[in-house]
Amino acid sequence: MSPRHNRPKQRHRKNPFSKPFGKKSFSRPQTAGPSFKKVKATVDKHHKGFAFLIFGDKEVEDLFIPPRDAARLFHGDRVEVTLNSKREVLGLRVLSHRFRELIGRFTPMPTRAGRGGGFVVYERKQNREEVYAPHGASKAKAGDWVKAKLHFHDKGPFPVTAEVTEIYGPTLPASADISLISSEYGLIEAHAPEAEHEAKLYLQRFRGEESPHSFFQGRKDLRKTPFITIDGEDARDFDDAVYVERIASGHRLWVAIADVSHYVTPGSALDQEAQARGTSVYFPERAFHMLPSALSEHLCSLRPNEPRLALVARIDFSSQGHPTHTEVMEAVIRSHRRATYTEIQTEWQANSSHKNWEFAPHFELFQLIKQQRLKRGSMDFDLPEVHVLVDQNGEPASIRRRERLDTHRLIEEFMISANEAVTEWVLKKSWPFIFRIHEEPAEQSLLKFQKLAATVGVHVSLSEENLTQTLSDLIRRLENHPAQGLLNMALLRSMKQAVYSATHAGHFGLASKAYTHFTSPIRRYPDLVVHRILRQVLQSERSKKSSPQLQEKELTEIAEHCSYRERLASDAERESIRLKQVRAMLPHLGDEFDAKVVGMTEGGIFVQITDPYVEGMVTKDSMTDDFYEFNEERMVFSGRRKRRTFQIGSAVRVITLRADLDRRQIDFGLATPSSTGQTSPRRQK
Repeated sequence: MSPRHNRPKQRHRKNPFSKPFGKKSFSRPQTAGPSFKKVKATVDKHHKGFAFLIFGDKEVEDLFIPPRDAARLFHGDRVEVTLNSKREVLGLRVLSHRFRELIGRFTPMPTRAGRGGGFVVYERKQNREEVYAPHGASKAKAGDWVKAKLHFHDKGPFPVTAEVTEIYGPTLPASADISLISSEYGLIEAHAPEAEHEAKLYLQRFRGEESPHSFFQGRKDLRKTPFITIDGEDARDFDDAVYVERIASGHRLWVAIADVSHYVTPGSALDQEAQARGTSVYFPERAFHMLPSALSEHLCSLRPNEPRLALVARIDFSSQGHPTHTEVMEAVIRSHRRATYTEIQTEWQANSSHKNWEFAPHFELFQLIKQQRLKRGSMDFDLPEVHVLVDQNGEPASIRRRERLDTHRLIEEFMISANEAVTEWVLKKSWPFIFRIHEEPAEQSLLKFQKLAATVGVHVSLSEENLTQTLSDLIRRLENHPAQGLLNMALLRSMKQAVYSATHAGHFGLASKAYTHFTSPIRRYPDLVVHRILRQVLQSERSKKSSPQLQEKELTEIAEHCSYRERLASDAERESIRLKQVRAMLPHLGDEFDAKVVGMTEGGIFVQITDPYVEGMVTKDSMTDDFYEFNEERMVFSGRRKRRTFQIGSAVRVITLRADLDRRQIDFGLATPSSTGQTSPRRQK
């Protein structure tokens, strides 16, 4: 639960609404005048019925919504609010509902109620909704999982009703996981027919009798430049290719990015849908692409030995790894090889001492620019990434920690360099732009982190002038520390989220003065807009005429919307992985595992096992072999009688007690051998 929900009760007493909303208030807010302000907000709703409006405008504080007015809203809804000078809500208009479909448990309506049907009950963590389902539920039984389509109404006793479209039964199958998550976050997989049609027409033209050379006119021909794509083994699309060569003054980096903006033109069906989605979303089963597959997996994928349109950043570096000159160009390229991180890592280990190896310049430059970035205080978090493989039914087949190789870091460094270079290039032209910004963390958040670090023996002074350098050095100090994972995550959470903005500002985490997202227009709409601006600049310079520019107001709206969609996608991806982790433990109820303590609170200790790679909690109530006390200052759990202690990094043997799909929570217990030498009996879900 967000800290705002823990405010003292007196903060909840004042109703910010000038009067309770009637039905029409949601669709027809009062007209804004000079003393009124319209702002967009996201609904953060609590299971007890009240909610908060979380505003994108930093000047507007979060507003409490009493249950009566929150009844018509769902958690995650996007709304536009009309405020008067006293910050009273005069009108509220729903811009988009988070939920269009719902997967939950069915509860029949009591016979005496006389209505028939029942309720679809959705409950996740702090959110709970009960939606009346008058249709399609005749065959559903109490406790069944059901899928329902939502209908919103301006009139009638129910502001929203559900139409049951599928009945899963008492157990939710793994094949329904992707529908479960996508319905929770309002994500749509299928593309509009108009967008599909436009994408297929481009593909047909490119492959048809019409020569693809008509696509290449006015572009620099770089097909002989030996670009290479380096991605994961399971990558479906390849939107970036790189090449590094040695030059007299140091190194030259070529970064080629698929030119999606050539095909997705402003106002087209492709553009409207891409903007609405904001980003692609990646689930263990498959991806919900921002663009139809004719573009994302074909025409805009830098497949080996096929000509492709690209925007290319050519960046010269000094012998010390400092960028000295950047050129941006529209080009046609041909990837000479599709390689994987693992392949290049293996080749690097075999050829690291061979200066004539074809990729030796790549690793030389990588090491130079990485050193320079760390010197300036850029933070290099080594956070664990979970890799989930599923079978054809959606059941998790493997869940492991993905190893981070030097080749991963190499591509990351080259992409960061390209993002910085094109941003500096545009700033010199004084064009409106979309930036990727990251503000400094609040002092209170850092003090809280400082206190947590001290409890595990890590002392850090935050009074130094160069805060980014201090924190960057701390991250390196934490390598191989038992609390590395805990503190890295805590430090990340203490910082503000990076967002898109039409206003130039720096990127605190990267210690970068100018930053954008340029490198993935296939899956991020802001990158696509950046490409459009870059091409407008180039065309303006070629024609010696001023091209129409996107206005800052329009860019601000795009940035705000895409920041919201990015957070939504990130949450959905995280929840989908968590759901698979819970499923992976269902066959292991009662089984024992070696685990490591990775965190603790008054309520118990958090433990992590490696295969499958999951995290769960040993609650204090389940630790029945002794009376345990939690020392928050020392971050230690200690038993009074047996003096058994647990601290961050402690090895522990645990037994799986529960894997709860509803709560997406895994509960472990401390494993204790029985008198017969057998493990504890299995516990049922």
